[in-house]
Amino acid sequence: MNLFRSEEHVKQWSLYSRAEEDYIMSVSDWGEVFSGPLFQQRLAEDYLLRADEYVTEYHRALKDKGKISAFWQYPFIAGLDVVKLSRYTIVGSYTRFEETVLNELKDARQKIVSGIKQPSGKRENHLIWAAPGSGKSFFVQQIAEMLSDACTYVELNLGKVSEEDFRTQWRGIVAMNSPCLCLIDEVDSQPDATWPYEVLLPYLDEVTDNQKNVVVVMAGSSGYSLAGLKERIGARPKGKDLLSRIPTENECVIAPMSFGDRILVVLSQFARAGRKTGRDIRAVEKLGLYYIALSSKLSNARQLYEFTLRAVERGPHNDDRVKYDQLFMSGDPENKRFWLEVSPVSKDLVNHYVKIED
Repeated sequence: MNLFRSEEHVKQWSLYSRAEEDYIMSVSDWGEVFSGPLFQQRLAEDYLLRADEYVTEYHRALKDKGKISAFWQYPFIAGLDVVKLSRYTIVGSYTRFEETVLNELKDARQKIVSGIKQPSGKRENHLIWAAPGSGKSFFVQQIAEMLSDACTYVELNLGKVSEEDFRTQWRGIVAMNSPCLCLIDEVDSQPDATWPYEVLLPYLDEVTDNQKNVVVVMAGSSGYSLAGLKERIGARPKGKDLLSRIPTENECVIAPMSFGDRILVVLSQFARAGRKTGRDIRAVEKLGLYYIALSSKLSNARQLYEFTLRAVERGPHNDDRVKYDQLFMSGDPENKRFWLEVSPVSKDLVNHYVKIED
């Protein structure tokens, strides 16, 4: 945080952006913004789960201070001209913006791929923690798509599958004579049930003892961190035994998505939707990009892909651009609502495009 003596002092700062003048406020005003009833509960256990409530309250508090637009990140998009997707690609359509996150996930990808292509005969079990909406399932699915010619992919959601179905799926995995990548999603779900880990452990041991080429990726979101996830797993029947079968070097954290990540995901999904519909999408209007990146309704990769697919289908087949208006059905009031919301900054976003390069 940077503190300044006056508004004039702010404007003399070497990193000051005129695009952010609307958000200059005194420290006392900022104190009032973050002193509301909800923000006083920031140490509560469910703080992260109520993110949408906090964002809504934050926007309302800013508007009460006379700030017409509650959105901070438009200078990022306004100054963005070209994005080379391959620079940020980890696997398939999965991208991340921050350098450290990018390389950590490339390492995790490589370990999983090596377990399929260069089996060692040792335990090839992995544990991933990620905040909801960070794309942990999509990450593994994209690895599976890349390995589609080399292995069979099985996905089990422990929060949805029954004990009998779980056993049936695992009997099939153990009987395979070909490599298999298995994602056990929501491995931390069903906390009151005793069967999940008791059923799983013998199968994990069997594939190792018989040197089956099976890579198992277990993923969860509870506990607010990898340590918290492990603590919750360890507290359950056979939980510590399960953790002992996951090599420490195969533990991975997928960091929550930043605003830059959201932009990359949107652009990569537009390119993907274009390929699906036979269009070569090479540019997205900045206002449309801004809308999608801020929308809480598009919180996961599946929702986002379906949204971008419909937007691409609304555009002319011979146009390589996606315009803001194409995001909405004719007469959708959301179009006008957002336009009015960001009108103070729209001149930097309307009729300006971010170009997409492979």
